[in-house]
Amino acid sequence: MDNTINQNIVNENVASESTMTANRLTEAQIDAIVKGKSVEEVQMAKGDGEAFAKYGLLSLIFTIVYTICLYRNRMSITYPIFMAITMVLIALVRKSDNLPFLRDRNGKLGMNIFYVVSLMLLAISKCMFTSHSLQNLSGLAIFLLFMSFIMQLYVDTTGWDIAGWIGGIFFTIVRPIEYLPWPFKDFAAWVKDKGSETSKEKKSAFMAVGLGIVIAIPLLAVVISLLISADAVFSRVLERAFSEIHLPDNMLDIVGVAFTLFYGFVCAYIIPNSLSKKKLSINPAKQGNNNPLIAITFTILLGIVYLFFCLIQVLFLFTDSMKLPTGYTYAEYAHEGFYQLLAVCLINVALVLICSRAFAKNKLLNIILSVIGACTYIMIASSAMRMVLYIGVYQLTFLRLFVLWFLCVLSLWLAFLIVSLYKSNFPVFKAAMVTITVAYLVFAFANPDYQIAKYDLAHTDSNVSEYESVAQYITETLSPDAAPALKGNKKLLKDLENEVRYTYPKENYEGIRKFNISYARAKALFEEN
Repeated sequence: MDNTINQNIVNENVASESTMTANRLTEAQIDAIVKGKSVEEVQMAKGDGEAFAKYGLLSLIFTIVYTICLYRNRMSITYPIFMAITMVLIALVRKSDNLPFLRDRNGKLGMNIFYVVSLMLLAISKCMFTSHSLQNLSGLAIFLLFMSFIMQLYVDTTGWDIAGWIGGIFFTIVRPIEYLPWPFKDFAAWVKDKGSETSKEKKSAFMAVGLGIVIAIPLLAVVISLLISADAVFSRVLERAFSEIHLPDNMLDIVGVAFTLFYGFVCAYIIPNSLSKKKLSINPAKQGNNNPLIAITFTILLGIVYLFFCLIQVLFLFTDSMKLPTGYTYAEYAHEGFYQLLAVCLINVALVLICSRAFAKNKLLNIILSVIGACTYIMIASSAMRMVLYIGVYQLTFLRLFVLWFLCVLSLWLAFLIVSLYKSNFPVFKAAMVTITVAYLVFAFANPDYQIAKYDLAHTDSNVSEYESVAQYITETLSPDAAPALKGNKKLLKDLENEVRYTYPKENYEGIRKFNISYARAKALFEEN
């Protein structure tokens, strides 16, 4: 009899719990129906405590590491450390989502390994060189590659063309603005969930510990200050222990650190969270259905002009069978037309890209676009030849070297576009991204400033006045990266040292946190000189 009564009580409790659960689900569903949204959207609007439990702590660790390593410190040994820790945190986030770290949405492995290796190499390059131009380019490359990597982890990019990838990266970047309230709503929901689970005893203990910490902070500040004043040994021990920790000493730094912590946390929390919940609405690229006769008409007219122009380029620049216009030097002719030709080359690349996607497939259009591509190659060669002529007269600079690198990359990108005309499923963006990334890594690790200084000194006669301008450019414009090229030239090394002392203050490149390999190498050469 007693067993029967107990069983009935258990059944009633289970039924009561089931009824309450059903009522809760019904309320959420009713709320969703009234607002015209899904249950998930309603829960998202109210806050997602489970999401905060999953991403909150990792996002906090990321923003602390980011601020410690990179706040006003973008070219030191802490950059690869930051990148390595970031990769570990991404792996933990993926694990919390029950997803593999190095596999994309389709289970493929290769591209994500490429992303990780490339990002680590780029991060290493940040602490190996001091050139501001190179640092800015590397920073841009890391940002774009990192965003592309994060998107690749969560989004199926099959069939995307270049426009799709650019759009995907753009939306990944701006999402923290759209979903800015998420971390705060989710935190409130998490606190509410924890509060309902926490007993009164635990709440009392947490309050007591928190109150004790609040009381301890001002007491410690007063007591430690008095002890430092009372004992010189104690003061020196503390000073040495915290010599590498420099707290902000002005309001601007305090605001900067606070803002860095804030936006680092918001971005780290929202980007993976939003990509896992909200899918990017970018459809795979499809072949256009516009009348190809439109494209055939204007591309034929452009092709005729390009063929005539390219004939002149071949006759003059490559065969030297034509003479310069009166009053022109080789340098003036080369410099005058270079940037215009570069602009036309970029227009042609965009033209091939747009026409191949916007218009229906047509053999004649593909042939015309291939001819325009061939003409573009001649223009690229002409641009490179003009730049080489100009460098032969006015020596090498960072911009001129970078332009030559860019022309090489542009020619490879154009080749991928031409291949895609005849093979529609060719992954143009991925091929171009891999090529550009590898080419940039070669460019960066070649130490451009060193190569420029070495070339200019080798191609300049020290007995003519031109040497003075080259020496001035090297010592006043190039970075400490160029110092090894000046080894053995005491005067130039001394002039570079004097310039570096003012342009590259040692407090920005020395110490555990700000150590830079190139700066340390240059400093050693200056001391030997």
